[in-house]
Amino acid sequence: MPKIAGATRYWRPKGLEGIDLFWSQASRHQFPRHSHEGYALGVVEQGAHVLAARGRAWVARRGDVITVNPEDTHDGGPPGADGSYTYRVIYLDPAALRRIAGELKGAAAEMPFFAAAVVTDARLARQVIELHASFESGNSRLESESRLLATTLSLLLKHAKTPVAPAPGRGVNGPVERVRDYLEARFAEDISLAELAEVAGVDRFRLLREFRRRFGLPPHAFQTQLRLRSVRRRLLAGEPAVEAALAAGFADQSHMIRKFKAVYGVTPGQYRGPLQ
Repeated sequence: MPKIAGATRYWRPKGLEGIDLFWSQASRHQFPRHSHEGYALGVVEQGAHVLAARGRAWVARRGDVITVNPEDTHDGGPPGADGSYTYRVIYLDPAALRRIAGELKGAAAEMPFFAAAVVTDARLARQVIELHASFESGNSRLESESRLLATTLSLLLKHAKTPVAPAPGRGVNGPVERVRDYLEARFAEDISLAELAEVAGVDRFRLLREFRRRFGLPPHAFQTQLRLRSVRRRLLAGEPAVEAALAAGFADQSHMIRKFKAVYGVTPGQYRGPLQ
């Protein structure tokens, strides 16, 4: 793939399930607060990437590794209006990483948890870059799988913590958890704040305050995130963008495209480009 300044790409390697890849050069994109269903493992190749996650600010400089847990609310962008950064990210399905952790332990494993959002580990950074590049160069499936196993092994042995912290609020049936479940079941609907407050059994002000504190996002942003995840799945299944947008509850395709690019860094058309 040609390396063009300002270029961005998001794709899936052929033959490997549960992996998405992202690459961006000289990016000035500022990601809003969001989360992923799976893990994100990235390396900064040039510049610096600043993110807020887990209650604090982190700075990833050249050669640093970024680790994001599932449902870990965070943002990210360059340090300053004139800054830029080049970086690679590998998105891993939680089940895939858990299987690898189980193979390592020789028994069923808990979901791996990474306490630090940014770590300085030259060997791991090199492995991530080489693994990411291997998906671009058309290497054999055997080589890609071997590199993936070696990379995740280094990640788990040096940086995973146990016991694993559960996703926010899972297994608890409090007011904001009821609202989360309600939104997950009806994300495509036009839901009012009063409706959510009734579900929670609290007033609207308390709902907004407690929901943001628990999940890192206000209810409307959480709903948008659920809609975007639905769009992403539909696009990968081959559904036209306009149909995916309407099915997910967006008013129109252009609104969905703006939100999609803000969170994923690419347009829906770029996201569902040819698999490699």
